[in-house]
Amino acid sequence: MEPLLKAENLSVRYRTRRGYIDALSKIDLDVFNGETLGIVGETGCGKSTFGKSILGVLPPKTQVEGRILFKGRNLARLTEPEIRAIRGKEIALIFQDPMTRLNPLMRVEDHFLEEISAHDSLSISEAQKKAADALSSMGIPESRFRNYPHEFSGGMRQRIMIAMAIVLQPSLLIADEPTTSLDVITDPSLHSRSIGIGNISRLSRTQVDRRLSSRLAFSTSRMQISPEMCLCERSL
Repeated sequence: MEPLLKAENLSVRYRTRRGYIDALSKIDLDVFNGETLGIVGETGCGKSTFGKSILGVLPPKTQVEGRILFKGRNLARLTEPEIRAIRGKEIALIFQDPMTRLNPLMRVEDHFLEEISAHDSLSISEAQKKAADALSSMGIPESRFRNYPHEFSGGMRQRIMIAMAIVLQPSLLIADEPTTSLDVITDPSLHSRSIGIGNISRLSRTQVDRRLSSRLAFSTSRMQISPEMCLCERSL
């Protein structure tokens, strides 16, 4: 069986004033359809770099060698329009810090409408309904739909990022420490679901498996990953 995602001899080097430095070196990794894979590693080991390299959102002049195959296509060789068609729709990434990924000048509603309209031909009302469903699944009431990011707590902004990642039901969900900002005291049930990734949208396991076929999650601690989440664990 062919993997959904396959990294072959993947190396990433960042440009600095002192020259290039290695962020990833010769990574080989497979993620199969329906599989949940957790990668555990210390801060700075390259987990976020790996996730960003999949979606092609690395800084300019970063050197990338090797192949990243998604459904047989080499993501590292796609043009910008081609990779944009995949981002969000086929592969979604939950970033670590939501405040650096949410535009402070845009309402939450606008973030969702922009993403949905880029990939689906829906009316505004249909797109609003789709976004509201994703937000409510993360515990964000529809009444907050037109608020700005700064009007939410850190944990609520993290939930918004998770909702944005799942709203288009991608084939592959990459979660880069998605529970970092969540408040485990006030909402332990949501934290548990977010750790499990497979139950991330408060639906039954069967429903989620149909919507999100595969998941790739990064963590700095094994305690952030539930036993049900991973079929296996590997360190970068």
